[in-house]
Amino acid sequence: MTSVKTQKSFLKRLWVYSLEMFPVFIYLPYILALYISLNFITQVISTRDITIDIYSIVGMISAFFVMLLMRTFDDLKDIDIDKDLFPDRAIPKGDVLKSDIQKLSIFSFTILLLTNILFAKMTLLVFVLVMLYLVLTFKWFFAEEIHRKNLYLTMATHQPIPYAINFYLIHTALASGNIYDSFTYKHAAILLFFSLPVTAWETSRKIRAIGKETEYETFSLLFGTRPATWIPFICLLLTTAIAVYIGIELNFSKVYFIIVSILGLIVIFYYIKFLIYPTVKNNILKNVAMIFTTVLFFTTLIFVIIDYKININL
Repeated sequence: MTSVKTQKSFLKRLWVYSLEMFPVFIYLPYILALYISLNFITQVISTRDITIDIYSIVGMISAFFVMLLMRTFDDLKDIDIDKDLFPDRAIPKGDVLKSDIQKLSIFSFTILLLTNILFAKMTLLVFVLVMLYLVLTFKWFFAEEIHRKNLYLTMATHQPIPYAINFYLIHTALASGNIYDSFTYKHAAILLFFSLPVTAWETSRKIRAIGKETEYETFSLLFGTRPATWIPFICLLLTTAIAVYIGIELNFSKVYFIIVSILGLIVIFYYIKFLIYPTVKNNILKNVAMIFTTVLFFTTLIFVIIDYKININL
């Protein structure tokens, strides 16, 4: 039976979708700020000043629309599952139509293609390779039945998505200032710095307290609650170590290292607490991972802006 709410206009349905699945006024500034942080750190660790040019703009646009594209990919893949597990969401209720998500997905993909083809020729090869991989993950590498039955295979093929996206975004920074720097071990550290927290958040939000599993597939259901908890815990500890390395490379002040140390101690406290007592009350891992990531990235961005010169060349 068709919901009365589906009679709303296309734009109103998209607004409903945005509010529930991709709050644009939260995601837009957050994604842009994180991309700016990634871009600036990549440039200064290459021992040069920061340049904001067409490649920086392409990176900003791409960062937003690739995240939106992946959001639509996930929703389109899980429409049938969401009807059973999340019937109160907008799509299962009929407040948003499948065709709306398809149009939004095509729009995002088109913007990405046009922006990169027209304005970012130096990084076009990396962009094409990454987009090919993202599309293949959406198509389950043309073996959906095999992936649906093998969660380990799905995890192995789909978890590298944020690493692939950040790899491309780092290249837009390397191409800034008309100097296309080579990708080195320092940039590999930056790739991990910005990607490991995503893995930590993704796994943390899919960890349930002991005895609280549902039909929804989680990492705790797959590995067990405590073993699964070690995945994000290790990711965040590695991120903390890389943050120290970046701070040393860029000669940040002691204040930066104090903040990083406090964040690391917070992670240790809450994750160890949950490992010892894996209860619902102690299961705030997702929030801890998000707070850690937000504060760390913005702190690093602030110190980069304070210590390095920014040139605008548009």
